[in-house]
Amino acid sequence: MSLQTSSAAPAATFQRDVDATPASAFQPFRFAGAAMDETGRLAAYGAGPAMRRYDEAFDKVVAEVRAAEVPDGSPPAVWFLYNMGVVVKTPRAVFGIDVAHRKGTLLAPLLDFALVTHNHDDHVDAAFLEAMDGAGKTVVSNFFDNYGAFRGGRMPGGYTRGGKAFELGDATVLTASSDHNGYLVDFTLTFEIRVGDWTLYHTGDSANLGKLRPARTPDLWFVHPRCGIDPAEAAQTFHPRRTVLGHTCELGHAKWRWTLADAAEDAGCLRSDGFETMVPLWGDRIQ
Repeated sequence: MSLQTSSAAPAATFQRDVDATPASAFQPFRFAGAAMDETGRLAAYGAGPAMRRYDEAFDKVVAEVRAAEVPDGSPPAVWFLYNMGVVVKTPRAVFGIDVAHRKGTLLAPLLDFALVTHNHDDHVDAAFLEAMDGAGKTVVSNFFDNYGAFRGGRMPGGYTRGGKAFELGDATVLTASSDHNGYLVDFTLTFEIRVGDWTLYHTGDSANLGKLRPARTPDLWFVHPRCGIDPAEAAQTFHPRRTVLGHTCELGHAKWRWTLADAAEDAGCLRSDGFETMVPLWGDRIQ
């Protein structure tokens, strides 16, 4: 399995640990939250080796976000947290997209705002939302009335069904609605995030290519490649400068747990068309 990642972990070893970790073991671990004691944590690691990787990747991202310097005029630093989760540090802000992790509340103090593509538990965590809202920080989503941000005086929450722009720190966030599948229509938000001349396009679990219409060429496109959109076909329509394939190895999924080999196949199609592509592992710094 040949993948372009920035991780020191071999992809085959990573996949082996994921395959040995059943969703039935992961789910109680995930929803135990950040306060799980050491006995429970070590028991979970024994039940599935990928759960140690999951925790260690989170700790790595938090440490690197704290340490990273992003000077004025530089493009943001970007990390892959887990599943479709991304953390971005700009010269003026730190934000997360689809932070759905058992330790997510520990990330909340570092973030200035958060974006959530849709209300599925592999993309959102209730405790994380409450931590952000309780701290008066903006959460942009299509399902959560973010009164914490309103009390902070910055804006009347971040609720939108799409078609709305948010000015948050040094980022402009453009929202649009997209379909998750044929019956969850307009269930997913896409985010076109501009920081100066740089653009991140995060399309969540979008399945309808016709609704993916970024206004600017994305410098980085973060996409679920097995939800109904052919990434190679999509790349031909809006020509991202770099495509990052996510949503692999989701431990909570027993049925729809896409493998690194699946992503490598899609990456090969993109590269054959001349598009720069990456399949990251949890905790990888993307740029």
